[in-house]
Amino acid sequence: MLAVAILGVALPSRATAQPWSSPSPLPSPAGAFAVGTDVLRLVDSSRATSRSIRTRPITVQRWYPARRGTGTPATYLAERGLLDSMIRAGYLDLRPEEMDGWRSVSLHARLGARAATPPDRRGWPVVVLSHGLGTARAHYSALAQELASHGYVVLAVDHPIGGFTLAPDGRVLRPGVDSLHYPARPLASVVRDWAIDDALVVRHAASHGTASAGAVAVDTTRVAVVGHSLGGAAALQACLSQPLVDACADMDGDVFGDVETRRIGKPILVLLSQHDHRDRPPARDSAEAARREEFARMGRERDSTWTAICERQRGTECLVVELVGAGHFSFSDAPFQIPSQLRGVGATLTPAAMHRATADRLLDFLDHTLRGKPLRVLQPGSSEVQPR
Repeated sequence: MLAVAILGVALPSRATAQPWSSPSPLPSPAGAFAVGTDVLRLVDSSRATSRSIRTRPITVQRWYPARRGTGTPATYLAERGLLDSMIRAGYLDLRPEEMDGWRSVSLHARLGARAATPPDRRGWPVVVLSHGLGTARAHYSALAQELASHGYVVLAVDHPIGGFTLAPDGRVLRPGVDSLHYPARPLASVVRDWAIDDALVVRHAASHGTASAGAVAVDTTRVAVVGHSLGGAAALQACLSQPLVDACADMDGDVFGDVETRRIGKPILVLLSQHDHRDRPPARDSAEAARREEFARMGRERDSTWTAICERQRGTECLVVELVGAGHFSFSDAPFQIPSQLRGVGATLTPAAMHRATADRLLDFLDHTLRGKPLRVLQPGSSEVQPR
């Protein structure tokens, strides 16, 4: 296997320029399978969630290949009362009217749909999906549906005191609320906890069915972890520290924890946002020019970090791709449902273009690492930059 340098993906900015004005529907999954979903609740009694919650309740939304025509319409936010709690807490600094529309967001997945039969006895490969810090798992629904439609069982994890979820007793579990105290390097400690969560849900949630869905056949010898932001850092940590994880993908997450100094030793894919200001040069010596230079400096430091990580891979695949025209929240449902999170950050890709750019590269990586297929979209050792 080959470790590769950073590749740039520049999509035509004028053709895909996005006004970021109003929400739009989530895209239809492009895979061959219908999608079912259900919500599972686990409890890890060996670890604490917070200073007052001495166990670790973990909510998992499962997305899986399903039989067409079964199940009932699924809601965007599955837990009753979750949206009201998010509005009261000022989730992501959004206005209440921005969030109220989530009550009517349509999913293509069906709640409790009958699981489809996998093509062989091994069952469906498993993908664990980890959210970013302070973000609800629901805001990765478009990606979860897409992966499931291509024959993966996706386990979207709510990390308690890490995202935004409700405990079984109705308490809000979000960062800063009764959090555990980590005496040193708190983010490194958090990603280690999340990596344990990711492995736990594979062991305890993947093959459990509801009465309506029945058992969902999974193959826990083929497991990848995909995460966004801090969830991406946790995905890399899971690859390093959890033996049952075979590959991992980090969507725009920095590096924390053991990955900073140790070889991961398993295939990794890193998708990075890259601001696109090509059509809007700033005035010389302006504040905007200084801001962009600072971003450029940070980008060079980021590239240096990933180059070092790939060098430590010593022959194990390390694919790092910059998506020009993407913002940090472009990897979530934000382009469709929270466009305000992408204003002013050089995000120029339309929601549809960003979704396809992300999904195509993730699916190529997952098909390659979990199904043994050759890479089609990701080309190691060559530049993916498209001429304008």
